[in-house]
Amino acid sequence: MRDKKQKFGYGFYSDCLKECIKKFGSIEDLPIINGPYKKISEIYSGGKVLDIGAGKEKPVQKCLNLGDDLYFSLDNDPCVKFDYNSIEEIPEDELFSLITANQFFEHITVEDSINLVCDLARHLKEKGYFISTVPNIQHPIRQQTNITHITAWDYKALYMLYKYANLKVIEISRYSKRHPQGIIERTLAKYINRIYRIDWCDSILIVGEKE
Repeated sequence: MRDKKQKFGYGFYSDCLKECIKKFGSIEDLPIINGPYKKISEIYSGGKVLDIGAGKEKPVQKCLNLGDDLYFSLDNDPCVKFDYNSIEEIPEDELFSLITANQFFEHITVEDSINLVCDLARHLKEKGYFISTVPNIQHPIRQQTNITHITAWDYKALYMLYKYANLKVIEISRYSKRHPQGIIERTLAKYINRIYRIDWCDSILIVGEKE
């Protein structure tokens, strides 16, 4: 595991971008899924779950139907009670089978994201999974719809983030709240995507595994 204080260089970043494209292709090549919660349910096979940026509704807990003995939340919202308010509160020997960060990393800086993922990877069991979602920056407006969005992550940068923490990326996919309807919308979406390098899917999902 890398020292979390080590700075990543542009060379590493650039190599990861090329590697990601070679492995997963362009944005149009990424498979379209039916949202994050179905994927989380498919990946989860038991054990403790850590939900980063859980939010007051804690939708991950609901979709997995977990009790408080298996579900643990981390969030710093002072208006809601969570199991942890910072990663430093997690016991050093606590390990999780699944860690989720749903629409979270866009709210913090690149450096904080790198440090956090490296720290979280230490709390992931061997063969455990780390699932994250972020706004798709190739969608025309998704990243700009929230004033608390700080960092614009594309899928290749997410790949770099996981690689830096020594997580094996096994899937990158995309999803959207709204899909093009009818042959005209679908044709226009395909044409505009290709010509202007934008995408109608508003979010990206990545799955990493700890080897």
